[in-house]
Amino acid sequence: MKYFLIFAIIVILLAPVSGVYELYYLAYISLALPLVLVFLIKQGVKNLKVERVVNKDRIFATESSKVKLNLINQGIWPIFWLSYKERVPIQLHPPLKGEVISLGSFAEYGLEYTLQGRQRGMYDLGPVRVKLGDGLGFIETELKFDAKEKLIVYPNILPLDDLGLPSRIAFGDLIWPQRIYRDPTSFRGLREYQLGDQLKDVYWTASASTGELMVKEYESTVTLKNLILLNLNQDDYGVKRLKLQVESAIEVAASLAKYLIEVNQTVGLATNGCDPLAKREFIKPGQGSGHLMEIMELLARVEPTEDKSFLPFISQYSHQVSPGSTLLIITKVDSEELIKTALQLCKQGLNIVLIVLGREVFHPQYLNKSYTESLVIYQLNRKEDIYAWGR
Repeated sequence: MKYFLIFAIIVILLAPVSGVYELYYLAYISLALPLVLVFLIKQGVKNLKVERVVNKDRIFATESSKVKLNLINQGIWPIFWLSYKERVPIQLHPPLKGEVISLGSFAEYGLEYTLQGRQRGMYDLGPVRVKLGDGLGFIETELKFDAKEKLIVYPNILPLDDLGLPSRIAFGDLIWPQRIYRDPTSFRGLREYQLGDQLKDVYWTASASTGELMVKEYESTVTLKNLILLNLNQDDYGVKRLKLQVESAIEVAASLAKYLIEVNQTVGLATNGCDPLAKREFIKPGQGSGHLMEIMELLARVEPTEDKSFLPFISQYSHQVSPGSTLLIITKVDSEELIKTALQLCKQGLNIVLIVLGREVFHPQYLNKSYTESLVIYQLNRKEDIYAWGR
């Protein structure tokens, strides 16, 4: 802007010397033009609106989401020169190139791009940086529109067979030999009356036809809970291929949760990882698709940490389920300390399913045991992961 002022002063000095008094008009224009440009740019800053429309703000790893960025001039004064650059998560899309455009009165310009769910996580969309100017480089102002929208990419979900895990990995509703709780909807049959049977269980129609007192017999059932315990302590995985191993552990947790929900089981999640958004580490056992999405969102956000040891964490959250329930523990190594903790929990009436991600199982006596055993170890068997980890 100072260049216009210098030019105007020079023209004013030259006008009387040269006798060309029309130069005064050029001086007046030189003084007025920057004022007009400043006014237009201020109006542009005032009237410019940036909005972002996200097709889907939650996707799975194999899905995509379309995003449209709209630059809107809400005023009557045009914006002659505008450059912008939208920041996108590089994990989901290559960096976008900046563009230079102009916006007329009440005009709108849109940019569309598609984000691919290549990597689990929670991502900010934006910010977008905008420059408004006169196009000649004399006057420019820069704006930053912060990211308000987020995109959550859920972890990849695989069939249990693809993970090398048996399809029936958790206990769920078991038929107990003892009559702990009777399920009146699970009729098993009839038997003769015995001393101590309740009169309400007598089946009078059958008793009249047989001439003997007959009582109804029911299945003895109990609803058991499943709690997934996910170890994300960095020290337990080591530095080599840390990210790949952590992602594999999270995929196993997500796949188990989906499977258990689909077979109408009650499942919860506890992890010693770091949730950067909600600082959450525990979701109590529940059922239904809404509960599954709650688990998936935590698994999408959680990151490995060095702060929480896994063994005390197991002891802390094992009290959240009742005896007879199942703890599904996901970690890299079946260490001696972990097995001692698991056996102690078995003595307390819990069932332990230990899923090991490492190449070697150090306690093979528990490997692939019958699902009716209190402690069972399964080994993750994804060839591409085992090959990538190396020795």
